[in-house]
Amino acid sequence: MIKNRLSAIILAGGQSKRMGEDKALLDLDGQPLLQYICHCAQAVTSQVYIVTPWVERYQKIIPAECHLIPEMSLPNETPPYGPLVGLYQGLQQVETEWVLALACDLPKLNVAELEFWCEQLPKVNRDTVALVAKSQEGWEPLCGFYNRDCVDLFSVYLASGKRSFQGFLNQHSVEELKVRDRASLFNCNTPDDLAQL
Repeated sequence: MIKNRLSAIILAGGQSKRMGEDKALLDLDGQPLLQYICHCAQAVTSQVYIVTPWVERYQKIIPAECHLIPEMSLPNETPPYGPLVGLYQGLQQVETEWVLALACDLPKLNVAELEFWCEQLPKVNRDTVALVAKSQEGWEPLCGFYNRDCVDLFSVYLASGKRSFQGFLNQHSVEELKVRDRASLFNCNTPDDLAQL
């Protein structure tokens, strides 16, 4: 069972500037969006971690079995540090070989789609470091899987001053995750996006 060998990292560190309010707390059918994403991740993984600078804000809404990881500050830099930094910090806490990485603002994600994604993981090549969805704009870095070996690769990349997820994925052995329901990649970023829901 792949669930026992897989953990999840949900990133909830964005500033939500375009939305005008905290996206993680948006109401989705009576529950905060972050809570919904946690439940989806719990259905397919053994452990769920949330990386965020706002641990106290989310403490009461996440399921009891989930773990909050405080986003660490970086010397000589001001937040936000970007999602690659958050995933790097989260990966240092996990013990499973593979990690499912998700954004906290994916309201159309569902368990059936995640199960379809998980079925692809055992088929990746041995030298693959990530299995990530792709759209017309490029990689969807917070819809996919990362091998724990990425910790060292991220460390080197970040030490060189780079922060671009696209840049990182384009220079490593990454396979494209097949997505059955393209709507599951929908990011809720603006009030207009919210109205669409």
